[in-house]
Amino acid sequence: MRKTFERLEKQIDQILFQIHKPKNVYINHDLSEILDRLDIPELSKDAVFSIYTAMTHLDRISYYKYERDAILIGDLYSAHYYNLIAQIQSTQFQKLISDALIHMNALKSHLQHNYQQISQTELLETIILVELCLIEALIDIYQLNDERATIRQAVINQIKLEQLTYLNFFTEEEISKVIQTLHSKYHYNGVV
Repeated sequence: MRKTFERLEKQIDQILFQIHKPKNVYINHDLSEILDRLDIPELSKDAVFSIYTAMTHLDRISYYKYERDAILIGDLYSAHYYNLIAQIQSTQFQKLISDALIHMNALKSHLQHNYQQISQTELLETIILVELCLIEALIDIYQLNDERATIRQAVINQIKLEQLTYLNFFTEEEISKVIQTLHSKYHYNGVV
């Protein structure tokens, strides 16, 4: 069985075989491994991983001020997600993942607009919620309730700097400190 990131990489490479692929696309291999462990259809894993990669890439474009061509790659991952959604043919999947994306973007926006007024605890808990949005949707869609705590802990444990560039009000050093605090303070206990 191929890993989720390998399938997505092959799918995108087939689309991009004549286009130069930028080296600044962040592929979250740890998230791919978490998805690989889930007993859900591969198309669902690929769709979530594709939109996650698109969103993370677009956040990184804003943070690092990448060139215009990098935006096109983010858009390609996003378009690939919609292609996969069409193949899945599940209105429930589409609705719950879309709701998760809306919630994720609202949380990111809340952080970006209110970071000076929120406590460190609210900051950390909001980051956790952002990082769990898509996974929570998959858990709900495929009724993986018995695995919820384990999956959540795995997602929290793998949070890295490359994922948190939506914290565009912080430097890389400050984001690294937030991650250290998050990892030391939040050993997931089922409450968030």
